[in-house]
Amino acid sequence: MEEQKSGGIKKRFVFVDVLNVVACIAVVLLHTSPSVFVPSRTLMWAANAVAQAIAIFATPVFFMISGMNLLNYRQKYSTSVFFRKRLLRTGRALLVGSLACYIILCLFPRAFYGAQSFEGAFGLKDFVKRFLTNQINDTYWFLYSIIYLYILTPLLSLAAGRKRILEYLIGLCLLVSVCIPCLVWLGVGEQYFANLFGWPLFSSSSLLYFLLGYYLREYVDWKRPAWNYALAYLVSTVLMALISLGVNGYFSGSMPQAYDNMVAGVTSPLCVVQAASIFMLFKSVEPRLSGIGERAHGVVRALSAASLNVYLYHVLLINLMGVQMPTDSWWMSSDPFTKCVVIYCLTAAVVVIAQRTWSLLRGRHANS
Repeated sequence: MEEQKSGGIKKRFVFVDVLNVVACIAVVLLHTSPSVFVPSRTLMWAANAVAQAIAIFATPVFFMISGMNLLNYRQKYSTSVFFRKRLLRTGRALLVGSLACYIILCLFPRAFYGAQSFEGAFGLKDFVKRFLTNQINDTYWFLYSIIYLYILTPLLSLAAGRKRILEYLIGLCLLVSVCIPCLVWLGVGEQYFANLFGWPLFSSSSLLYFLLGYYLREYVDWKRPAWNYALAYLVSTVLMALISLGVNGYFSGSMPQAYDNMVAGVTSPLCVVQAASIFMLFKSVEPRLSGIGERAHGVVRALSAASLNVYLYHVLLINLMGVQMPTDSWWMSSDPFTKCVVIYCLTAAVVVIAQRTWSLLRGRHANS
């Protein structure tokens, strides 16, 4: 957790906890609106498309939080400690989450949506194959990407205190991972970029957001009025929603078979604006958030601490509901926002209770 020093006493940045919770809810919203990938001219499909535009900032903001916290790790601890604290923790979460999902899906393949391929497949070799190819829970792509960024961080951290080098790196990532895909989407031939701009490192939008988080915290004035950032978020979100509806044929005579998510995707220029604006929005209201009271902050801290496990397991609940709920139930006819609230609250409650129980058991064991 990022901290600031005040009178020699370290104080937590409340906005980081709040952003963790908001981004976690946004991730759930993205996953409760999957029918967007099968376009149809219905209000429910439009609601799913709008939900995607509203929440697409989720994983970019998670990358930004990691970047703002970790690019200056050398000021706090050594590289070996960094790897022990971050890489091993995330790798353990990925392994444990994947193993838990694998066992559950293998034991109950018909209870979860999309789990039929796990029936009769249980075994170490099968687990390893699926783990290495992200075929257990494909939403874990974020964890694979963040591990890659952690491995790069000792090199990237050398640029943390040098503004111009950071701007250069961000500019390269913006060009290769955002601008060029946008030009290709607009119709410029991909062959014109493949040789001159085929740079794998800088084609990672994850790296762009990772660097951007630290840059915004360290070098961008956060005292601008909050409404500036709120307006930027609103405008970018509305544009993504309207353009996505348009390019997918919602306003015209025919709709494509596959959803075009270029505009409302993590490599969209509008997503970069949206993610940066919501990051700066909460950063700018840190003075107000720090005065919410210890009890309220305790709730936010608990939900923030639960975010990783909510991310790991919420899709299991979504897929379980998709099979177990009757076709004429309220769940099947609910909009993605209602589903998001239900899934997030249920998953967060289970995770918080489990974490508190585990802490109590550990405390009793240590005192015994």
